[in-house]
Amino acid sequence: MQAGVLIPAAGPKATPENIVKVAGLAERLGYHSVWVTDHVILPHQVESFYPYRANGRWDYPATTNWLDPLLALSWAGAVAPSLRLGTSVLVAPMRNPVLLAKQVATLDHLSGGRVELGLGAGWMEEEFDRVGAAFADRGSRLVEMVELMRTLWSGATVDFQGRYWQVSGAQMYPRPVHGSVPIAFGGHTEAALRRVARIADAWQPTQITIDQLRDGIRRLRTYCEARGRDPDSVALMARPGNVYEVNAKTHAIHQELGIGHVILDTVIMSSDMGELVDKMHGWAELIGLHSRERTDERIDTLKQAC
Repeated sequence: MQAGVLIPAAGPKATPENIVKVAGLAERLGYHSVWVTDHVILPHQVESFYPYRANGRWDYPATTNWLDPLLALSWAGAVAPSLRLGTSVLVAPMRNPVLLAKQVATLDHLSGGRVELGLGAGWMEEEFDRVGAAFADRGSRLVEMVELMRTLWSGATVDFQGRYWQVSGAQMYPRPVHGSVPIAFGGHTEAALRRVARIADAWQPTQITIDQLRDGIRRLRTYCEARGRDPDSVALMARPGNVYEVNAKTHAIHQELGIGHVILDTVIMSSDMGELVDKMHGWAELIGLHSRERTDERIDTLKQAC
């Protein structure tokens, strides 16, 4: 099983120095990837239902640092050249797909083909309003965005006539290093799972229970089979967040369910870097990562540096 960790690209820990430290430590401990979350602009008043809190309420202040995900990953990728660089998740329907395709292809080109693009339809209507993007049809626009971006990444002359975007008589370079970029979809609603079965390379649900994860995998397989798609062609990921602890029991369940990649969260509003470093060491030991650090002395030095 591969393991990734969220770098401090949001909240009080979101500094260039901390991103460098965490990305470097993740590489030394044998992590496979680093990840970032996404918000463009935070309204003062949010009435939209927040699916990642029991009470459904968004509780981050509008003054919270939230770095641009692709720029933050470029900073991390420069100091940790072996790590994959992922978004968990980037809210694509708030963006222009041509510009997003260019940004992602550029990051992939500069990093040597290391981008893992996690995309979501989004939940905060107030944020969509602030950037002038439609909220009601965000799911169908997300699917069309992926179709258009993959067409742009092909390197061929584009003739794309979609419902929302029309692009013809043009090409986009550089292409992603491996011809395209792996795309995972977040979400665990029926609509989200159908989108995964239709077009995504992976399912990356965020902050759901083990029971929801198990049930989601069952439903996803059903949707894949209904489309004539091999369910095993969809990679399975997990990002437990604060819903359940990653321990020996849940790690075994992840393995039983066929989870190929687990993303480990950092506490966004905490400024305690020491706590994050300790957790990264604990997760690495639990999951059995192959550490590049060989002595307690070197590990202690890293902890002190963070």
